[in-house]
Amino acid sequence: MGNQLVQISTPGKTQTSESLTPAATAAPQFFPTPASGTGGAGKTFYIETFGCQMNVHDSEKVAGVLMARGYRPVENHEDADLVFYNTCSIREKAAQKVFSRLGAFKKQYHSSRKIIGVLGCVAQQEGERFFERAPHVNLVCGSASYSRLSDLLAQIEAGKRRVTGLSLDTDECFETEVTRRDNPFRAYLTIIEGCDKDCAYCVVPMTRGPERSRPSDKILEECLRLVDEGYREIQFLGQNVNSYRDPSPARRSFAELLARTAEIAGISRVRFITSHPRDFGPDIVEAIETHPALCDHVHLPVQSGSSRVLSRMLRGYTREEYLEKIHCIRSAKRDISVSTDVIVGFCGETREDFEQTLSLLEEV
Repeated sequence: MGNQLVQISTPGKTQTSESLTPAATAAPQFFPTPASGTGGAGKTFYIETFGCQMNVHDSEKVAGVLMARGYRPVENHEDADLVFYNTCSIREKAAQKVFSRLGAFKKQYHSSRKIIGVLGCVAQQEGERFFERAPHVNLVCGSASYSRLSDLLAQIEAGKRRVTGLSLDTDECFETEVTRRDNPFRAYLTIIEGCDKDCAYCVVPMTRGPERSRPSDKILEECLRLVDEGYREIQFLGQNVNSYRDPSPARRSFAELLARTAEIAGISRVRFITSHPRDFGPDIVEAIETHPALCDHVHLPVQSGSSRVLSRMLRGYTREEYLEKIHCIRSAKRDISVSTDVIVGFCGETREDFEQTLSLLEEV
């Protein structure tokens, strides 16, 4: 995904449950009531988001925290008292893009005394080095520390020049006090953070930390609240969403969580992204077959059609094992669509390896 500005919709009239039309009625929009004495009262903010759906959802959480402190959103950085860049490490030269953006507005930020913050994966990756290369930055915060964001802002508002939130040693990365959702129909919901797969080409384990799953009862409770607020579509998010391991006593599998969510009255559609082939099993296909509310689509990144390259990538499966997963999906009674990701030109890839990737795509 390209860079996206988190849009904050104008509040609409709240409708009763009797008046809701699931396919057409937006969830009621609201502005959080600022707590008394919060330092953001009367001030404005702007968030620019780079990267995946998880970053978009993280920006929704951040917007909620800011609005609860009294900040209100504006549509450009020039009009903002606080500017946040929510960054992505997956794109090539992502850090350079962020430093370039910060450098372009350096003089303006110094003269206007804006609060400047860098969030997300590049913030986690670069850490306090941001202060060396961009001295006008006030806050550097990784995704695992968003629950601490209000406290970090309070320190800046009290006069502290620079603050950081870079710890990955936490399970409190799923919930913030307020989430300000920008889509009135679909709600993103992160069920697992981090990654334990350690693929050779990927920085995510270092920027998002190890896998931490959210308790299934907390997830289902939030789904019920979202239905009460008028949402009809839920999209589960995770770096490897199907690696979900329920830490609660219920010990629900990912497939069981999907099934329970699809059975909630008022939910019309349930989606999930992104799945890792290593953890994808027939129980997920069975859940999609059984529950019409589960959308008939699976995103299953293959990365390469060559077992040799997959081994060098440390993906944990072979070409043949991936095709077995596809066969399982194709054997379903429902017509389940499949999308994928492919890396071309991986270190050491030969023409033969490339041809194997093409042949796998043709076969699938």
